[in-house]
Amino acid sequence: MRADQEPAATIAPGLQPASELAPEEVAWVTPPFQPRRALGVLALTAFGFGTYEWVLLNFWSSESLGIHQRIPWPSYGLIAAALVIALAGVRNALRLWSPHAKLGFSLLAIFASAAIGVGSGRFISYTLRGTLNPPFHLAVAVGDRFPAFALPDQHGVIHQGPATQGSRATLVYVYRGDYCAFARHEIADLNSMLPQLRKNGVNLIALSADAIDRSKMLSGFLHCDVPLLSDEHEAVLGPLGLVQHHRNGEPDNAIPAFFVLDRAGKVRWIFTSPYYRQLPRSDDLIAAVHDVTNSAQP
Repeated sequence: MRADQEPAATIAPGLQPASELAPEEVAWVTPPFQPRRALGVLALTAFGFGTYEWVLLNFWSSESLGIHQRIPWPSYGLIAAALVIALAGVRNALRLWSPHAKLGFSLLAIFASAAIGVGSGRFISYTLRGTLNPPFHLAVAVGDRFPAFALPDQHGVIHQGPATQGSRATLVYVYRGDYCAFARHEIADLNSMLPQLRKNGVNLIALSADAIDRSKMLSGFLHCDVPLLSDEHEAVLGPLGLVQHHRNGEPDNAIPAFFVLDRAGKVRWIFTSPYYRQLPRSDDLIAAVHDVTNSAQP
């Protein structure tokens, strides 16, 4: 051995160098569950999805949700808010420390958000495209005489018109049929207005292409006193141009419209829309009727 060489380190038998020793194992500490945050995720998810379902269930019978508006902005706004709330649930779920809780709660919130997103898209498509009337041409205008009729109501009583003896005006509602949720809501609303209208000398009738037995079922379902005239053979709907024909063999149905007639049977006010969902507000109907009855005063 030369003098400038250092002696090699001597390793005792059965021992390993320090560089080859296994690293010290770190003990796994389970993250806390965070029950308050988890409950918050559940609350946000449930509130968002519940708001969405509430809109879908109540839209068909609530003016406050925009049932009569061409674009029902109140419903769209609530559905958008429901989606934002559900997405807030997703955000809070991803902030959970526990990986298992994060996975479970985030999947729940994501599925709820996806359901709201897909469902709201279909709802918007239906309200904007699915509730369109077919192209039609209204054959009467303000100042024309309403077509003469002699039609039975749900009780078989014949109503003749357009002029009605003893009435200062007549409000005519042409509705799609007993199957239409929007028509049922409107007839129920008109039924609540019926006593006041009759007190003011206004005659009210509703007209459709339904058979008498269907009008009778609708009247019984709604418990209404509004005369539901059956124009099954389209004696009035045809001349008005308010008939929707179907190619698949289904019976025809009426296209919704409102008319206010004076005591001579002439049309003084008309409401139609490209959407069978869009109907006039009660205040607008009352105002139109008052204009006609006031002009009929001697």
